[in-house]
Amino acid sequence: MSEKIKGLSNLKIFNDISRRDFLKGMAYGAVALSSLSLSGCSNEVQPSRSGLQGGGFTQEGKPLLVAVEGNDPQKMLEKAIDALGGLKPLLGKGKKALMKGNFVFAQPFPITTDPQIALLFGRFLKDAGFEEVSVFDAPGTYLIDSKEKSFDLHRLLEQKNPYGIRFYAGDAGERSEFIMTQNPQWQKYPEIGVHNNIYTSPVIINMPCLKRHHTSYLTCALKNNFGAIYGPQRWDAHIRGEGLKKMTRLKAESRQRDTFKNIYHFMETIAEFADAVRPELTFVDARSILTRGGPTAGIGKIRPGVNLFILSQDMVAVDVYCSKIMERHDDTYSTEMILPYLKASEKLGLGTMDMSKIKILEYSV
Repeated sequence: MSEKIKGLSNLKIFNDISRRDFLKGMAYGAVALSSLSLSGCSNEVQPSRSGLQGGGFTQEGKPLLVAVEGNDPQKMLEKAIDALGGLKPLLGKGKKALMKGNFVFAQPFPITTDPQIALLFGRFLKDAGFEEVSVFDAPGTYLIDSKEKSFDLHRLLEQKNPYGIRFYAGDAGERSEFIMTQNPQWQKYPEIGVHNNIYTSPVIINMPCLKRHHTSYLTCALKNNFGAIYGPQRWDAHIRGEGLKKMTRLKAESRQRDTFKNIYHFMETIAEFADAVRPELTFVDARSILTRGGPTAGIGKIRPGVNLFILSQDMVAVDVYCSKIMERHDDTYSTEMILPYLKASEKLGLGTMDMSKIKILEYSV
């Protein structure tokens, strides 16, 4: 099998291309993608990543979820980490940490991760004892001919800082960068390609933005793991979930749930991809959020002044909590929309939808 997806380098892509435009260009390969056999390209399929075992961040026998409201990011993050009990529990897995941001589009926060907040969190990781800290994403769905495009928006790949925190981009279409993993519980993709930097890092910090999405309805803790997965599987999930006809339409807000080809395939894929990554901790920067449409500005509407940081190792609880935030700021959205992937994720052991089983700590600073 070719290391690159055949034909991608020959496509002419313009700077204002949308994800739907890209997927339209990928439509020619829908049949091939839907029957993709990945294990034939790999010498060995590995077990899925285990994540943090033993409930590292708990109180009174319940997983912790910390939410801090304020206007000073450093004070907010200091309070959140202190309420969590510090970051030392993560060191039990090793002294290398990778922050999985969201850099899929060449647009600033809250469409993509704020690099200054990533650096701030990286400093706390360094202060906790981590020797190597980096920020990573494997875009690949914005510009085929420039996987670094969204990183270049902030000149991240050449940025220097006193803590030596590195930003780098993976290539979603480069087969050699991915390790095939398997879990007998996975139904949609029995084998899932995980970027080797994600798979081999002892500690993964999941750093999603909070925004609407045209197919999953919400991007947060669970959906953010898409950027760690092998590109053809991501694209196949979109093709199956949206249908080829619907992928050619740019007005995401005009789509209705019953017009999707197989939205439940996409929803369950979110759960399986998140299970393949299993980050040790999730940190949501919800100072501003994207409402009413997404995942890009122009489709959605940026809502500033939400002013929240959320920290927890329970991805399902984080998405339930953040879904309620979205409900307060977007009257076109309801948590009912994401129930399929919340239930699928809970079934895979990624957390709980029952917030009575979560110890929620809320502060203002």
